[in-house]
Amino acid sequence: MSLYTKILLFFITLVVLLSVVTTYSGIHSIERIAVKELENGLTSDINLFSFSVDREFYQMETRLRQLAMRRPLREAVSRMDTGRIREIFADLIERENVDALHLADNRMKPIVTLRGRRTDLPVTIPRAASEATTRGFIAIDTRDGVRPALFLSMPLGELKVVLSELIIVDNGSSLVRNLTDLLSRKRGEPVYISLFRNDRRMFSTIFSLTGADTESLPDEITTVLHEENRNYIGRTIIGKSRYYTIYKPSPYNEEGPEKWAYGIAVSENIFLPFKKRLLFIFVMISVLATSAVIVITFAITRGIDPSLRGILAICGRIEKGDILSRIDRTKVTTREFALIASSINSMLDSISEREKTISDNMAKIRAINAELEDKTTTIRQDRMRFLSILETVDKGVVALDHEGVIIYCNRAAAAIMGTDATAALGDAWKNLFPSLDISGDEHTSLREVVIPREGSAEPLYLKVLVSPWSLENAPQGRILLLQDISREKRIEEVKADFVSAINHDIRSFLVPVSGFLDRILEGKYGPLEGAVREKLVNITGNVSKIHHLVENYLNVSRIESGKLDLDIAPVDMNEILRGVAKLYAPRVVFAHGAAPQTLVLADRDYIERVVTNLVVNALKFSPEDSTVSIGTRVDDAALVTFVEDRGTGIPAEELPFIFEKYRRGSLGKQEEGSGLGLFIVKSVVEAHGGSIHVQSAPGRGSTFFFSLPLFRGEI
Repeated sequence: MSLYTKILLFFITLVVLLSVVTTYSGIHSIERIAVKELENGLTSDINLFSFSVDREFYQMETRLRQLAMRRPLREAVSRMDTGRIREIFADLIERENVDALHLADNRMKPIVTLRGRRTDLPVTIPRAASEATTRGFIAIDTRDGVRPALFLSMPLGELKVVLSELIIVDNGSSLVRNLTDLLSRKRGEPVYISLFRNDRRMFSTIFSLTGADTESLPDEITTVLHEENRNYIGRTIIGKSRYYTIYKPSPYNEEGPEKWAYGIAVSENIFLPFKKRLLFIFVMISVLATSAVIVITFAITRGIDPSLRGILAICGRIEKGDILSRIDRTKVTTREFALIASSINSMLDSISEREKTISDNMAKIRAINAELEDKTTTIRQDRMRFLSILETVDKGVVALDHEGVIIYCNRAAAAIMGTDATAALGDAWKNLFPSLDISGDEHTSLREVVIPREGSAEPLYLKVLVSPWSLENAPQGRILLLQDISREKRIEEVKADFVSAINHDIRSFLVPVSGFLDRILEGKYGPLEGAVREKLVNITGNVSKIHHLVENYLNVSRIESGKLDLDIAPVDMNEILRGVAKLYAPRVVFAHGAAPQTLVLADRDYIERVVTNLVVNALKFSPEDSTVSIGTRVDDAALVTFVEDRGTGIPAEELPFIFEKYRRGSLGKQEEGSGLGLFIVKSVVEAHGGSIHVQSAPGRGSTFFFSLPLFRGEI
């Protein structure tokens, strides 16, 4: 099949498909417009139906009012002359289109009921509201079965009776005839009206086609009508045919089980002739369009084949790799194909240039790859050297990712943890170091942790250096540097035990010496001369200093070994301060305005030593004629105790170091001391869960503050 034939068939098929789609969519679009217009018309029709019912009620009310104003009826009702009332009712029924007239007392007890020729069965009129005209629909039995009827009840207050009128709605009623003729003439086609009680069709002009046994209204329609109280428009099956219908709830529905509605229906087949005419028109348009396309395609494609053959020949050469061939544009007669040929030639020129550029770039890439291989080899060798160094160091190195998972572990770390380096990879650090806390954002932190050992009573003591690490744009991890300090801890414990034993022995020797000197000074062994007494007093002071020094060393030993045993109990801090002030009076005074609540959780003996140590230091570095103030104040959940002097003060550069062991101030070198006092004070306060700090300036004195937790009723 030639290209020309293919193009022709393509365009013919395209036109046919477009015609079919256009025909189908056009018919449906026009049908939707027609249906929309029909729905608008049905809405107008149902409103006309409702207006006709309103007009019928108006005529009924007018008749009853005229009847009620007639003197003969009023006189007959006053005398309760039922015979005369029947004559008046019969005359009205004969003259007007009335099916029944009914007269009852105020309790709706019937007085007179006169029925027309279409019904001779008993009629029950709904009870009328007091002093108000009642209108609506009821269902009554007639000779032809149950039929809907319009009723209107009008109370005659001065006569104490209720006058009612009833008109049956069927094919014989003037309401139905007039409304049906009017709607059919308006549309030029049959229009069917219906009356519904709840979901049942009580009357319809369509009964002549379908019979009286028709389907009830679906629940969705009754819900819209009687619960949402609005119109419903749609397609409905009545009998075996489909109809366009509209339903409207009656405005005369009262509270109760019975709900009435109006309905209008037109046949769905009203669009069939219209569809046939549209289909014929669209088919003719499609045939004409197809013929035109054939002629136009033939005229357009006459010169395509030679031009296309020349382009295909060059494309075949290009496919075989001949990118130097070019299309001869002089042999291409069609303008569009000439543009294609020009584009192909330009493309071939670009391909040639890019092929040369690609060759140059490939040479550069090969050079870069060679350089990358050299750098990769260097990095691999550096990595092996770095790993070798890490594996040979005696300290453990553990690398964690941002989730705390171990991604590297050297042999020293594996030995410390008692596991295999390979087995530790992928495990969480919490499983191996449960007592280690690495939270926080600090850059580097040094911590000591204690880890129990399986099968050993001695735990593992580790010094851990935690440092963050991260690669570029990667989440931050941690590097743990582990050092096993268990041996150092054991040495410290042995040293502490040794110092404790030595201190105990020294105290054992000092106690009898101190007691013997006290008895000599008391004159137990005879009177002493002035020079001898002075020497003995100096000896006693030195013994006391040795005793104090031994006590300090013993406390330091307990602190460093972690054996500082505290007997925590509620302690009155003001009581301790008053005792110290009394002991060192008059140079030490208890400050006024102290905190009223001063019970703290503390070991009384140790806290007394803390206060005494601070007071002695203050006295030591203060002039003889100055005083030292001590007192307390409450700060949140802690009690702050202060010791304030007016002595030499402490230089600012020495403040960060005054609580270190063996540290003595530069302004106090002339004084004696071991340099352990403030270290012990700080250690004891922190062991109680408190803190201590100092405010000082040279020449202005110093104030030491330490805080202890307040007693809140629980220990």
